[in-house]
Amino acid sequence: MRLFERRETLHTKHDQGFTKLLLVPFGMSLDSLCETFKRFILRYKGSHPDFYLDINNPLWTWEDYQGADMGDSPNLVYYPQSFTKKRSWGKTKAQILEEQTEGRWTPASAGVAGEKGLGTPGWTVHLFQPSNLDDQDMETPIGFSSIPRQGQGTPQGKLTSRPPLEANKTPNEYLSILQNAQDDPDSPYFQEFGMTPEDWIMAFMTHFSEREEPLDDAYNVINTESYSCLTGAFFSSSVLVLSAFWNHGVRCVCLGIEGSGDQNENIGVRSSVIV
Repeated sequence: MRLFERRETLHTKHDQGFTKLLLVPFGMSLDSLCETFKRFILRYKGSHPDFYLDINNPLWTWEDYQGADMGDSPNLVYYPQSFTKKRSWGKTKAQILEEQTEGRWTPASAGVAGEKGLGTPGWTVHLFQPSNLDDQDMETPIGFSSIPRQGQGTPQGKLTSRPPLEANKTPNEYLSILQNAQDDPDSPYFQEFGMTPEDWIMAFMTHFSEREEPLDDAYNVINTESYSCLTGAFFSSSVLVLSAFWNHGVRCVCLGIEGSGDQNENIGVRSSVIV
């Protein structure tokens, strides 16, 4: 039913290239998902000895990631409307899971559809732009489109042209763009949301499996990619925004943090449509 009701919006987003489906086990603890992620990378290294990886530290995380989504007062807040300590209007993972169970969660669905159509809490379903964006009319969507550096992106869409969200803006600016577009059907970013760490980890594993190359290789020699500012979540106690990228120099995946007002030519945002 929800897809039928949103068919016009989804048709426009499909025209803009949002054709890559991603299922995310949002209800899984972030610590458990990180451990799964480590095993995934190490398993690939085992079968591909030439892969440039630090096997002793394949996944580096800033210290506040540990246990951030669990407990009575979790530090990690999801889908904020602003990056402020007092009035972020975001929700904890437990709150979102409860709302999914009751079928009243916004910004998205009640989870993956179950037998009675009530939804299965703990999952989110996304549409992203794929890496083979220009060939998707003829090919299956593969991987995920990189975040273009400033001035290097290409608009997509014939119905509503969508300029790419290029690097070199602050997290506050990216969040403002996406928030202002939520209720504006004329915006090219209508009903798009920034990524959570759970989204990014699943996207990395999918991208790596399909393309055999890391997602968001921000320090590649030709400077065509950026690292991802995850505006779908932030640490409420420190008012820091999450970020993620592949660090070729130290041979590991990095889950770090950014100040909400920080600006860097290497930092951008990847958004999705939650269905």
